[in-house]
Amino acid sequence: MDKDVSLFKWVIHSAGGPLNEKVKWTFIFLAIMVGVIIIANTIGVIMWRLGTRAVEKVIFDLKLNILNHINKLSLGYFHTERVGSVMTRAIGDVENISQLLRGSFNLSYQIVQFIVAPFLMISLSPLLFCVVLVPIPFILYAFYSIRVKLKPMYRKLRENQALINSQIQEVLSGIREIKAFNMEKDTSKRYREINWTYYELQNNVMRVFSFNHQLQYGSKDLGVVLIAILGGLAMFFNFGDVTIGKISSFLILAGFIYAPLGNFLVFYDTIQRGMVSVERITEFFNVIPDVQDKPHAKVLNSSSVKGNIIFKNVFFSYDKEHIVLKDISLEVKAGEKIAIVGPTGSGKSTLVSLISRFYDPQKGEILLDGHDIREFSQDSLRKVIGIVFQDIFLFYGSVKENLLFARPDATDSEIKKACKAANIHEEILKLPDDYDTMLGERGVNLSGGQRQRLAIARVFLKDPAIVILDEATSAVDTITEKLIQESVEKMLKGRTAFIIAHRLSTGKNCDRIVVLSKGRIVQIGTHKELVKQKGLYSSLYLHNKFK
Repeated sequence: MDKDVSLFKWVIHSAGGPLNEKVKWTFIFLAIMVGVIIIANTIGVIMWRLGTRAVEKVIFDLKLNILNHINKLSLGYFHTERVGSVMTRAIGDVENISQLLRGSFNLSYQIVQFIVAPFLMISLSPLLFCVVLVPIPFILYAFYSIRVKLKPMYRKLRENQALINSQIQEVLSGIREIKAFNMEKDTSKRYREINWTYYELQNNVMRVFSFNHQLQYGSKDLGVVLIAILGGLAMFFNFGDVTIGKISSFLILAGFIYAPLGNFLVFYDTIQRGMVSVERITEFFNVIPDVQDKPHAKVLNSSSVKGNIIFKNVFFSYDKEHIVLKDISLEVKAGEKIAIVGPTGSGKSTLVSLISRFYDPQKGEILLDGHDIREFSQDSLRKVIGIVFQDIFLFYGSVKENLLFARPDATDSEIKKACKAANIHEEILKLPDDYDTMLGERGVNLSGGQRQRLAIARVFLKDPAIVILDEATSAVDTITEKLIQESVEKMLKGRTAFIIAHRLSTGKNCDRIVVLSKGRIVQIGTHKELVKQKGLYSSLYLHNKFK
């Protein structure tokens, strides 16, 4: 048998004998082909399952790592970074990487063909192989052009997508204010402008991509035409040992060269988006939290915490230009209740935020029972501190689930006891499914006072050694506040408490009042003492700055 005869020609020649020989070789050939197909598809299924499983595991781990990193970041990061930008990284960029990995796995089959095909071509005809290579420079130029031009475009696209997500997030969060101030048209105009920028960027990307994509396909068609024409001429002039069989083989094998290159060019759009997303997520992971545990941070034993708090010459600023707290020195004894008052922007909330290490001071130290709080792990420190923030956040879920957020192992009786202490138990029983009633996002189906008291109940359930109430009664009417104050007095007995007070009654019930102004402590004393001093507190009191 001639060395140039292909497998198909060999089968045809072998089947050219007697009928029984034809049947014999036909069945042998069919059996071989069926066996090859079964083996190839079995291997393909196994590889596909293993590959896709590996890809999905990578994406699964990536999502968890992003959320874990978000939880580790300090609050200062979220003061400067827009929520929409973080969401774009956590959702959009992860999806781009997912498409990149899945597409890369699919392309791997064709890469194998691309590697094997040249060896087969060279063994058949080095001359025709050289013809196959003619369009390659044009295809490589298309790759180069896309790589250089599209990468910066894709970065701009991702940044613009973050703006779009931020705009949507702001509209959803501020829909009440938007309607109250008739800002619907303005927000729509802003959203249209951002999306138009994205539209133009996307068109620029597609213009570059479509030209180079067509260049690639044109080069592929050129290669096929050259194989047919130059191969035919070589065969006609008996040059290079070219035959019809070889030309036919090359027309098939050329697809194994051009198709992977073409698909790679099509896939390059996904590659560029994915690589930009990889860079963006890498940048995100490289963000170092401002507040970190020491390498061998101590675990605070909650049962042994007394609650003595000392501020020693504490300075703090959110940026280098504006100092928020200046030389704060304050000693609070265990079980003492401290009210913190002062004008807006005086640093009240910042002061109590330092106790939980939401931020670390630039200078000075804060001691808990004689130890710098930076010696303890953040997790163990925050377990002994209960906080009710000014802006109450309730999660989408049932009333009970929101309460268990404070203590997952709490029993039903403990939950009810905490709610009774916060004076919310009876109102929960009036809800459609009492403690199993589903709350809307941020608890929109509860009144402001109910949300406030539910948040207070969470802290009661936590039963901490130190309590921080950041304007905790700001959304509660006077009658309800009185009932809550009675419960608070019981719950705070023997516990250290910091209470940012907007109401005069709150300060009156505290052991001492700390008055802040422009980041400094200007007065400390009881209500009666401070009124007599004729200072800032007296001025606030006389001008009805307390409700």
